[in-house]
Amino acid sequence: MTEEKKAPQVLGVIPARGGSKRLPRKNILPLAGHPLMAWTIMAAQKAVSLTDFLVSSEDEEILSVARRYGAPVPFVRPAELATDEVRNIETVLHALEFMEKERGKAYDMVVLLQPTSPIRDPRHIDEAVRLLWESSEDTLASVKGPFKKRDPILKRIRDGLLEPYCDGKGLEHNEPFYLYNASLYAVKRDYLIRERRLISRRQIPLVMDAAHSVDVDTELDLRLAETYLKYLSLDESRKESL
Repeated sequence: MTEEKKAPQVLGVIPARGGSKRLPRKNILPLAGHPLMAWTIMAAQKAVSLTDFLVSSEDEEILSVARRYGAPVPFVRPAELATDEVRNIETVLHALEFMEKERGKAYDMVVLLQPTSPIRDPRHIDEAVRLLWESSEDTLASVKGPFKKRDPILKRIRDGLLEPYCDGKGLEHNEPFYLYNASLYAVKRDYLIRERRLISRRQIPLVMDAAHSVDVDTELDLRLAETYLKYLSLDESRKESL
C-alpha cells in the first residue's frame, strides 16, 4: 500500500452453498488431501490484506467443514439466498450488511473468493486488493490469458459447418484477449452498495496463469485441479532445493 493512502478495511466472502447440480456436493469433495473449499479458506487465512473473511452457506455439513478449517462462520445463510436463481451479488450484499452491523463500521472493499477456484495463491488476493485500492476504478476481476493466435480461434457452427466467428480481417494487428477465470472479484464498497454489481464496464485486471485459473464445475475439472496442484507443489520443491 502507498504511504499516502491507509490500508483499506476489506471483507472476503467465500460463498459455498450445498445445492450444486453438475457436480453434487462439489464444495466439500476431496482434492489433494483437503475438501475443495478448504483450499480457498487456507488462501484467505494467509492473505494479509483481508481484515475479515467468512464462509456463507445454508448447508450444515459445509459450515462444519469451514469451522474445522478455522474459517469464520458468523451466520447461516437464509434458504431463500441459496437457490439456483440467486446471484453472487445477493450473497455478497447479505454478508456485507451482516458484518457491518456486527462490527458497527463500514468496510472499504469486498473480495469475492469462489471456492470452486482452489488454486489461488494468497498473493493473488493481496495483489488484487492493492491494485484496486490504488486505482480510481471501482472493480477488479481475475482473468486468464493473454490469448492471441495468428489464425482466428473463435468459431461458430452454421448449417452444420464450422466457420469463423469473426471475419478475420486485420488479425495480425489484433490485441490479445482475456477471459474471466471466476477466481476473484474485488469491488469498492460504495460502488457495490450504489450499483448492486460486482463488475463495471472498465475493470482492473488481475492476470492469472492457466494453472491458477482452474474452475471446478465437473469431475474432470476436479482431476485437472489435482494434477495442477501436484505440479505446482513439485515445482515449488524444486525451487527450494536450488
